Amino acid sequence: MSKNRRCSARQRSGSLVTSLCSLLLFVSGGMVNGEEVIPLTVVSGFSPNALWVESFRIHFIPEVDRQLAISGNFKVDWNTPFGSIARPGGAFDAVQYNLADIGIITTSFHSDKIPFFNISYVTPFVTTDIGLVVRTVSELNERYPELAQTWQDYGQVYLVTAGIVDTYLPLMNKPIYDLHDFRGLRVAGVGMNLSYFEGLGAVAVHSNLPDFYNNIATGLVSGVIVWPEAVTSFKLYEVGAYLVDAKLGAVSSVAISANHRSWARLPEEVRNALLSASQVYRDELAKETVRRSVKSMQFFQERGGSIISLTPEQRREWAASIADLAGAWVDDLESRGLPGHQLLRDYMDIMRENDQPIMRQWDRE
Repeated sequence: MSKNRRCSARQRSGSLVTSLCSLLLFVSGGMVNGEEVIPLTVVSGFSPNALWVESFRIHFIPEVDRQLAISGNFKVDWNTPFGSIARPGGAFDAVQYNLADIGIITTSFHSDKIPFFNISYVTPFVTTDIGLVVRTVSELNERYPELAQTWQDYGQVYLVTAGIVDTYLPLMNKPIYDLHDFRGLRVAGVGMNLSYFEGLGAVAVHSNLPDFYNNIATGLVSGVIVWPEAVTSFKLYEVGAYLVDAKLGAVSSVAISANHRSWARLPEEVRNALLSASQVYRDELAKETVRRSVKSMQFFQERGGSIISLTPEQRREWAASIADLAGAWVDDLESRGLPGHQLLRDYMDIMRENDQPIMRQWDRE
């Protein structure tokens, strides 16, 4: 072998070793181009096209990257197996049992574990301002540090509250002109929102959002409780032609949490970037929720759907028919050593201070 060939072989071998070392450092965490690489796995039980997951990719991740690039000390290697590692209600457990570093949690699946996050669910007919709701719930988390303990009990660190429901609406396969029309109908939903129908004589069917389409298409139910954006993104308009505009209210249905061991290992600069990006994610998701809600309602009508608006009197009657969900929620929190009465009072006070169209004063019953 000639001298030139031997040199070329050594160079190729050296380049290969260098490339492999760089790859291993990038995957396992290490120094690349002067930056310490931090591998983070983020999970959601929903696919990447779900609004709250899509917004994480569009706003959260780039914001973390932008902030860390300022100093150049750290870089995150993002692993985002959305919709594969965890089922729709499984992100919470994935984070708890160290299968993921960060989770996009659908809080309505975990009423037994993180009950505080039901506060907007147990206060329907209060507000449709999703931005106000998520900011208020975030503020209460900061005001009452003991709420963090509910996450710590499951090996997690709470980062922020968010939401993609500006208002819940019944989507039905038949028109509803009077509240009595709900009597005897089967309605599918997730979590506590099914309680809204009990006083109307409807039959609640527990289900998951990805199953709503087939639930209606197969005749299992006559309708589902959903929000405008989901009607179009999950193509529910194909099986339900009637939206009942009851303005049931906005809810904080999403939270971002981190595995406590993963969090403890993170440098402070990375933690701060994640917390700051969480706020950006919360606010941008709320804005996009409102934009898509308006577009979805328009699209629904363009596809032949009918929107049936309830009168203020009908909405007031519906609100009065609902059991005292807030009272039961308060009792549950108090039994856990959490200030349920004060939390509900603070929440409603903020709503009143912001002149929301409250149909029922849940904290004054």
